[in-house]
Amino acid sequence: MKKSHVVQSPNDHRCYLPLTLDNGLRVLLVEQPDAEKSAAAMAVNVGHFDDPSDREGLAHFLEHLVFLGSREFPDAGSYQQFIAGHGGSHNAWTGTEHSCFYFDIEHRHFPQGLHRFADMLGAPLFSDEAVDKERQAIEAEFSMKLKDDGRRIYQAHKESINPLHPFAKFSVGNLSTLDDRPGQTAQQAVRDFYQQQYSASRMTLVLVSAAPLDEQQQWATELFAKLPSHLPAKSSLSQPLYLAEHLGIQLNIQPHKPTQRFVLSFALPDIQPWYRFKLVSFLAHLLGDEGPGSLLSGLKAKGWVNAMSAGGGIDGSNYKDFTLSFELMPEGMLQQEQILLESFSYLAMLKQQPFPETLFSERQQLVEWSFIYQEMKAPLQLASDLAVNLQHYPIEDYVFGDYRMELPPPELYHQLLSYFSADNLRLMLIAPDVAVDRQARWYHTPYSQIAVTPELLARLTQAPVTADYRLPGYNPYLVAKLELLGSEATFEKPVRYFENEAMTLWFKPDAEFQSPKGHIFVQLTLPNTVQDLTQLALTKLWLELFLDQVNEQFYAATTAGLHYNLYVQQHGLTLHTSGLSGNQIALVKDLLEQLPRQQFQPERFFEMQRQLVQHWQNNARSKPISQLFSKLSALLQPLNPEADQLAVILAATSFADFERFSAQMFGQLHLEAMMLGNWTELNVQALQHQLLQWLQQAPAICSKLPKQSYSTAQLGPVWLELPICQDDNALVIYLPAQQRSPQSMALFMLMNHLVSPEYFHALRTEQQLGYLVGTGYVPMNLKPGIAFYVQSPKTAPADLYYATLIFYRKFLEELPEITAEEFAELKLSLQGQIKERDNSLSSRAKRVWLAIGQGDAECQLASQIQQQLEQLTLAQFIEFCYTLLAPEYDAIFLATGPAPAHSHMQQLSVKELSGQLRLQQDDDH
Repeated sequence: MKKSHVVQSPNDHRCYLPLTLDNGLRVLLVEQPDAEKSAAAMAVNVGHFDDPSDREGLAHFLEHLVFLGSREFPDAGSYQQFIAGHGGSHNAWTGTEHSCFYFDIEHRHFPQGLHRFADMLGAPLFSDEAVDKERQAIEAEFSMKLKDDGRRIYQAHKESINPLHPFAKFSVGNLSTLDDRPGQTAQQAVRDFYQQQYSASRMTLVLVSAAPLDEQQQWATELFAKLPSHLPAKSSLSQPLYLAEHLGIQLNIQPHKPTQRFVLSFALPDIQPWYRFKLVSFLAHLLGDEGPGSLLSGLKAKGWVNAMSAGGGIDGSNYKDFTLSFELMPEGMLQQEQILLESFSYLAMLKQQPFPETLFSERQQLVEWSFIYQEMKAPLQLASDLAVNLQHYPIEDYVFGDYRMELPPPELYHQLLSYFSADNLRLMLIAPDVAVDRQARWYHTPYSQIAVTPELLARLTQAPVTADYRLPGYNPYLVAKLELLGSEATFEKPVRYFENEAMTLWFKPDAEFQSPKGHIFVQLTLPNTVQDLTQLALTKLWLELFLDQVNEQFYAATTAGLHYNLYVQQHGLTLHTSGLSGNQIALVKDLLEQLPRQQFQPERFFEMQRQLVQHWQNNARSKPISQLFSKLSALLQPLNPEADQLAVILAATSFADFERFSAQMFGQLHLEAMMLGNWTELNVQALQHQLLQWLQQAPAICSKLPKQSYSTAQLGPVWLELPICQDDNALVIYLPAQQRSPQSMALFMLMNHLVSPEYFHALRTEQQLGYLVGTGYVPMNLKPGIAFYVQSPKTAPADLYYATLIFYRKFLEELPEITAEEFAELKLSLQGQIKERDNSLSSRAKRVWLAIGQGDAECQLASQIQQQLEQLTLAQFIEFCYTLLAPEYDAIFLATGPAPAHSHMQQLSVKELSGQLRLQQDDDH
């Protein structure tokens, strides 16, 4: 059993122990004494690239099936029910060359969870029943994604590469690839695949727990030494992704949702050997710059491009596509050659200059700080991330590999740039009106493939360096050193540091995470932005125009460890800044100064209006379940309309209308702010001074606006049929609380905690009624509630309702069989989830700001819910569960089809239901 050293941050107080078991399994044990839960993850060097050519989707199919019974735990639902029943969660994914399985659970049940996890991966049953049912689930998943543009575009790409490279394979699978055939059933195929691919030599295991390392080592050795070890490590990919004939081409693809994108792609070799230098991400930083002198700045100024991204594209163990992706304006659709020439001009500038060591050093410093002061991950996320890292990095870099950034040899930088040449170029144009001559297999994507002319390639090779483009210059938001608060400076709760008629400022210095970061929230109550739907639509457009206009000015801040976000909320706008605390107050000052003084140009107004209307119209192409939840939110929350309503309003708005609206936006305002994190009293005084100074320019001060909501009280059950232009059917059953109280929150949370895995198992695993099946705790207007949801490719909403009703009645029949001990365990499991401490400064900041907005500045709600859970009896809980089934309960059924025959529910239109909802103020709750 081999051991070695793992490089870790000086602020990372976990203990790490890397091992290699006798069967070849690489393991990393992580002892984290303050972990709220234990977690495990297993990454396997097997993915869809390994599918037999006549059984595409088999790796994905196997990933589904391993959960459905193993040698020691044969019941198909036992794994999920055990994990969920003890405060945990689980999932898995299948990628191109890897799959990953992971779960978390309460500490005391971790050994039992590991036992099941090891048996699941080492001795899956692949039973006849599971195989038959789960391929229906794979088919449902495939059908659900038929109109997903990511997969549609992916498939066209797959058909334009070397057909012998495994990327060309269909990854998901469906009934035609997973069928029973003469000489080989699907069951035999998946069993053969498991034997031919799954072996400890291809697996990497990570355990994260509060348990001591020696105890974890015992678990790993006893439980995972039994994994099969009959296979060698996998050999490298031998086929290149592209042959010569696959370069110098352009794919023209028609998307499902209207969009206009132009993508340049450069083929790189395997970049993993360069991971120590992070050169590819550094080059993406240079090419993706959005400040003055950048490629985006030049193309945007010409009216061709709205946005761009650099460095994306597919990658694997012997290939990497480096893409430049442009979101085109209408004029840009006519200027593709010019966009190409400008891009190559920028590349020529990079090639002409020496390696930009100063800029690299700036990135190095930020990456080093990110490593030293990284925010804590939840055990589940940490385990799954590290399990994949074990597949890619040597032992010392299991933790550090993603952050290691050494100064590269200059010749390596120029070697990388040499791949950005005209003879190594592929193009992709994605737009509704492109000429097409074929359809991609599986997803039926309309596309065409044409050659880029030799004349154009020659012009690109000779593109001159111009004075328009330059590398980023001095960054005013960079800080030279970091200073940390002492741990004694932390406030337990936020304090109301300052208050007058115009402003409230909350302050919570927080050093618990020993992070040099902070968060500032500034909520602006702007009555002139939220009086009706027209104002709301124009406020959203104003926000997009503002962010678009200031992006170039403030892009430097986002490359200096700072982030900013401005968003529309019920009473106006909220600014949220985060990141390194050093120059963050200056960023807030600079952003606020820009808010009331913006003047927008007509051409940008019309372009952003076009984009936003198109974005809202695309909402009608979202999956049915998303549209039903969107409708529910629009019904019950004032000034939260559906996107199509806003699109109609905005499309009819003139520039003159918008200018009149903009002129009065900031006519009245009230400000509420919070500062949380690595801040001193001098910092909060500086922020207070800046905010008060900024408020002096306000024409008038107003009060905070009361919260409003629509009440469903005394409506009785309502069935709302919403015809949706999609193939799938969907049903959402929403059961809102009749009051807002810690007790009702405890009841609804416990109900969801208990019923969620049971409902999934019954309707998804057993009955195969749909791929999207579940329940959720859904608070609306501060009141708790629960939602049952199903999306099905074949079952009518009325039948989904009956299936849910039958399930729930059976659930109620079995509920009294729960013992007192089981009920206590169930409550304890939920309490553990509720009282989970913040695992990062970011999660704490969001939680505290939300609590302040809900009038809970003392952050007492969670403890009040826990107290109610402790007092709750099984009899009370059963009584509550029965009330939800009462014929008169104020439930809302949103469906893509008609109500069941002879139903007692009211069948209303959206307009009829909206007319019956009662608007109420905060103090009506």
